[in-house]
Amino acid sequence: MLTTGTIAAVLAFCSLASAAPANKRWEGSALANTDSGSYTTSSVYGTATGLAPQEAPIASSYYSSLSYAHSGWAADGATASATGESPANTGSSGSAGSPSVTTAASGPATPTGLSKVQQILLSDTRADAVNNVLKDDSDFVFDFNKARKFGPGKGGEIVQANRKAFPALTGTGIGMAVGFLGPCGFNTPHVHNRATELLIVTKGKVVSEMVIENGVADADNKPRDVMNTIEELQATPYFMGSLHTQFNPTCEDVTFIAPLSSEDFGANTMAQAYFALEDDTIRAAAGNHIDGADVDKFRGIISTNVALGVEQCLKTCNISKRK
Repeated sequence: MLTTGTIAAVLAFCSLASAAPANKRWEGSALANTDSGSYTTSSVYGTATGLAPQEAPIASSYYSSLSYAHSGWAADGATASATGESPANTGSSGSAGSPSVTTAASGPATPTGLSKVQQILLSDTRADAVNNVLKDDSDFVFDFNKARKFGPGKGGEIVQANRKAFPALTGTGIGMAVGFLGPCGFNTPHVHNRATELLIVTKGKVVSEMVIENGVADADNKPRDVMNTIEELQATPYFMGSLHTQFNPTCEDVTFIAPLSSEDFGANTMAQAYFALEDDTIRAAAGNHIDGADVDKFRGIISTNVALGVEQCLKTCNISKRK
């Protein structure tokens, strides 16, 4: 049995329903059921199914954001919704067939006190990063000549363009190094922790060596050393984590470029890393062939990154060995 309150509620609903046709703003449904059983949403930019939208007299940022998400079209209402701002209504919402126009909310403020890389990583979209962080065209240019420090190594220099040095690379998954090796210059053995490298010689030639990993052996079942002389405009790859090195066997300067598969590729120079271990660990690894008193001597002769090497080349080029 219906209660008095229920009957009153039903009568009130019927009263509203009978008055609805007089309100022209609500002609047509915001959601239209298609023959396939899916629904289309009214939008200035299209529908979720790609069918022609039904006319919606009142524009809604909710419907616009649905259209943006499903169809991939750029909708101002969607932008406002994504930033949490209420879109500004600048059109008429009362006349049928004239949807209101929404304006996109301004991008989030650039965080202060952070590096460019940090700001880019915190940006909601690539567009925000470019608009708010990489504002100058010069942000997209890296000058390897200006980045050179001409030291501390005596045999040359490796200039790295990672995301810290070149923030525009952030999120791209690529980096670059350029090597400048002087006569008899030697880029000491190292690995890249997070990247594969493709070395391309652009001037002169280098002797390249790579030891890939345990289990890659030569005919004598010893670790295989992949060794090649790379001439001008030739290339060789170095796998991620593989130990590799380059040496300039000539008396002329050498230049090479090296794209890498990470904007934060990293480098770990093996000799310095090895002698950074505790003395007991080094002696144990070397079969106790290194006397403890000589450990500091070995540490001291390890040059920084690029060093002069190979005695025959030094003699050929009349380069004196350092004491």
